[in-house]
Amino acid sequence: MSEEEKVIFQTLYSKYNKLGLSKVEMSLECGCSTSTLDRLRSQSLGCSYKKERNGDLIYTLIEIAKYFSRVTLTA
Repeated sequence: MSEEEKVIFQTLYSKYNKLGLSKVEMSLECGCSTSTLDRLRSQSLGCSYKKERNGDLIYTLIEIAKYFSRVTLTA
């Protein structure tokens, strides 16, 4: 894990105190809507995720850190 990824991981972990984020939490961190996350997933874009047995999506902090370190966010 790169230094940038470690900083992102540690920042998110200290904020949420857990190793994965829900779709709503991920949308807040990305600054986009949950429907945008759905669209990105349907196009095989965006951050990797895990699907729970009950159908919920979990974005692991490790994958979020990798994704944010690769992607340049623009406003």
